[in-house]
Amino acid sequence: DTTKALGRLARFWREQSQACVIGVTGSAGKTTVKEMLTKVLATAGPTGKNFRNLNNQIGLPLSILEMSGQEDYWVLELGISEPGDMDELGYILAPDVAVVLNIGPCHLAGLGSVKGVAEEKMTLLDYLRPQGWACLNADYPELVQESKKKSVPMTFFSGTGLDVAYTCHKRMDQGKNVLYHIASHGQHHSLLVPGHLHISENIMAVIAVAQELGLDLEAVIQGLEEHVPVVQRFVTSQVGKWTFIDDTYNANPMSMFLSIAQARDLAQDQRLVLVLGDMLELGSEALHAHQELGQRVVASKASHCFFYGQHAVDVQSGLTGYTGEFVAVTSAEQILHALAMFQDEPGVLLVKGSRSCKMENLYMFLERNWE
Repeated sequence: DTTKALGRLARFWREQSQACVIGVTGSAGKTTVKEMLTKVLATAGPTGKNFRNLNNQIGLPLSILEMSGQEDYWVLELGISEPGDMDELGYILAPDVAVVLNIGPCHLAGLGSVKGVAEEKMTLLDYLRPQGWACLNADYPELVQESKKKSVPMTFFSGTGLDVAYTCHKRMDQGKNVLYHIASHGQHHSLLVPGHLHISENIMAVIAVAQELGLDLEAVIQGLEEHVPVVQRFVTSQVGKWTFIDDTYNANPMSMFLSIAQARDLAQDQRLVLVLGDMLELGSEALHAHQELGQRVVASKASHCFFYGQHAVDVQSGLTGYTGEFVAVTSAEQILHALAMFQDEPGVLLVKGSRSCKMENLYMFLERNWE
């Protein structure tokens, strides 16, 4: 079995390293957090990471074997889709720090339910080194419940103001930036970050890990300010008078809903257009998830929602009360034609869908042909 042999080689190399090894998992945002945390920790010492999102039973070992062995920190994300995946990945990585960013309805075809997702993600804690500890998001009751079954040191963070060690009390939009009021172990700070970073749980996870590892907040802020958005993950571009958002890498209900909320915040009082695709690998939850997506479209008050994929009817069934225009499309030309009359006014356009929908093709066509 070449895959298992690759994993054993990576485990051997991990055991030779003196680096502090941080494993990051979650249903949405783990690649972004990995990149942000890498930038922050690099202010304190040499830091290695996965290339892009090579985070499965092949990608994780390859990422580990790329490390020089001279790093002070390794930041590695772990992706799962089936029961038992985390046992394999946890054994290979044996982290010093386990970060569980969030959990949501993704990979339900394999994991069955959100509870199943939480149980599988939290399995990472079983593979912590003897002095290891976990950093968990207190905003998710399923994670908090699963944490009670574990006997490792834990620290909690919150993006919604819960009374835990690291929390974000208030968030206010400042044009294209977001101002956070943050409390860490009772000390209060303010942090202004670019709008594309403004998922508060990402920010708080990075702050919690970095400060627990001894970095001061100034170093954390410096690293966050230097962070560059990951390709196809809520990357904004100015196209004429419009702000285009390329969030085409992938989609599950959690990441889709967060992305729509972010786009609405960014648009403020401007026109918001959503170009969305199927959310896949949801098993029996697919119908319900796409109906809820319709409800999120209604709440976003988008002027237009163009949907590309087989679940258009399911989304439409959740659009009760929607006053905008919903169109099931099969090509980018249809979208361009429908929006031609609005191109001279400012607006925000979001493109997002599952990987196999290849939404980046729609995005690139719209970007190239927008006038």
